Amino acid sequence: MLNFLKGILGFIKQNPAILYSLSLIIFLPFILWGNSVFVIKSFEKDIDFILQDKALTIENIFGEFISEKYQDTEFLQEQIKKISKQTPEINGLKIISRQDDKFKIIASQEPKEIGKEIKNASLGLAWDQEDNIAHLAGNKKERFWETVKLFKNKKGEKIFLISLNLSLKSVDKLINQTAQISYFSVFLGILLTLFLIFQHTRLFQYLKLYRELQKVEEIKDNFFRMAIHELQSPITNIRGYIEVLEENLKNKILPQQLEDFKKISISAKNLSGLIDDIFKVVKIEEELLDLTTQEISPVKTTAEIIDSFRPKIETKGLVLKYEISRENWIIRVNPFRFREILTNLIDNAIKYTPRGQIEIKEWIDSSKKRYYFSIKDDGIGIIGEEQKNIFQKFYRVKNKETSDIVGTGLGLWIVKELCQGMNGSITLESIKGMGSKFTISFSLLSA
Repeated sequence: MLNFLKGILGFIKQNPAILYSLSLIIFLPFILWGNSVFVIKSFEKDIDFILQDKALTIENIFGEFISEKYQDTEFLQEQIKKISKQTPEINGLKIISRQDDKFKIIASQEPKEIGKEIKNASLGLAWDQEDNIAHLAGNKKERFWETVKLFKNKKGEKIFLISLNLSLKSVDKLINQTAQISYFSVFLGILLTLFLIFQHTRLFQYLKLYRELQKVEEIKDNFFRMAIHELQSPITNIRGYIEVLEENLKNKILPQQLEDFKKISISAKNLSGLIDDIFKVVKIEEELLDLTTQEISPVKTTAEIIDSFRPKIETKGLVLKYEISRENWIIRVNPFRFREILTNLIDNAIKYTPRGQIEIKEWIDSSKKRYYFSIKDDGIGIIGEEQKNIFQKFYRVKNKETSDIVGTGLGLWIVKELCQGMNGSITLESIKGMGSKFTISFSLLSA
């Protein structure tokens, strides 16, 4: 053993550079392990947030559907039975009324509970504060979102509460399975590293470690795809049910109720968009998003996208100022991502401009060999302090003017990443109360 150690020390003296390789091989698996833990935990947090929204969305859809017949116990039980079959991860679904300062169950997944008094601090909070209550709870077997939502009649009077538990068992199982695979792969990588240390005098075989890294990245990518699919499918089903109900009941319900259906559909669509954005963020961070570029003339693309937004701009009563260029400029971008950037910027301008005009320009700077596209609005504007963070992930300007505007805080971050990924740039000029101007630029190949 002593001679073996002397031999190793002698080899290191002759090849001092091997210490760097040895350190790399030892520490890289542990860095990979830590990264896997961080990504899985972060994504688990994001999924929990999305499922909370899902639970509240289900309550909202269900509550709006039954609000006209909330006193018909048989109808309520029938609807609860249907939603239980369609969404098996829901349990503890109850419809609760307040009678003589006591909460009583008027419908439930467990029929024997009907008519019984229920005591729960969350019920009192939701009723008194007129707000949604949601918190994570669980036991040794599973975690779940416990949510309570208050519903009112058209007069604004409180009429009933809906309480449900949305199980996270299937999502947690998926995360645990994927985590175990990731950890096993990292553990296997560590064993292979030790094997190389004791079996080889030269430790420059990075190819094996690189292949193991690829396997782990592939596992992570598959995990994200499966998780997003598991979240997207129920939302798609909910949107389908809403469309069917809206079609079947459009001639039987009041215009306001029909408008409520549309609002529910928009909420489900926004949730679906959030899931898509999160998936896109993951792909960008993991460098899996296709940014393959090709030569295109941007003028035709910008004209098509602007024309597609004209009805939305006119419906909101805004004025569009845009002159179509006749120049045949050529830039190198990914056509799909270029459209995505323009769509996001124009849609943002419309959302944050309550009145006034939207001015769109495109031009070139021959001396700098750059193509520019700008969109200026007369919207609410952004103060200097907020401009520093506007391109940060999940950042949204929060004030009374933006409280009713739906957004994820991911759009501008994605736009910035897409621009930079195609050797482009984006800048912002804005004054509070006077509007904002976003400008993107890309390399100009010919004019």
